[in-house]
Amino acid sequence: MVLPTGAPLRVSFNLDDADLQHFAEVVQQTHAMVRQRAAQEIIAAARQVLEESEQAQLAEFLVQRLRRLRLMLEMVSDADWRLSPEDSQRLLNALACFGAPPRQGATLGVLDHAIMIELVGRDLSHDLDAYRDFCKARTRLASGRRAAAASVDSRRQWLEQRCAALQARVQQRRQRDLRRAASPMRRWFSVLGL
Repeated sequence: MVLPTGAPLRVSFNLDDADLQHFAEVVQQTHAMVRQRAAQEIIAAARQVLEESEQAQLAEFLVQRLRRLRLMLEMVSDADWRLSPEDSQRLLNALACFGAPPRQGATLGVLDHAIMIELVGRDLSHDLDAYRDFCKARTRLASGRRAAAASVDSRRQWLEQRCAALQARVQQRRQRDLRRAASPMRRWFSVLGL
């Protein structure tokens, strides 16, 4: 089969019950592991997955998912973002999915990680969108003409207000999505704290 140059090829696949069970087991393992490991260990394990994956030459669809994992790692480490304890725990639960020891006889490869990033990223989509908006606002504030004229205190106050508004938006959208959720998998991930 010869594909035209420059034309994107769309590939889609369905995850059957056995596939979903595989990822559900990963989530269950990680949910138990989170309680036993320090946050920095979880973050370091996810960062290692990211770094090892970035060293390989990967297809663009994998690179796009890895960007989401990078954003999750930036979000969990960003002191200005001021995650609530509950949201911090949700993010750690998500990141733990990438440092979980594989089932006996199985390995988590790059494609498995990409699928897990997709699943977790869907559940954290509002968080990721809000964090992107926050980073853009912070960059504009730092580089704008007002930055030089504004005091450090007023910039900090504006940033805190922007952060609070964006996080309130996340909570509203998350609650709306949970009410509308038709997918048992979505509800299941949410119940597990992802």
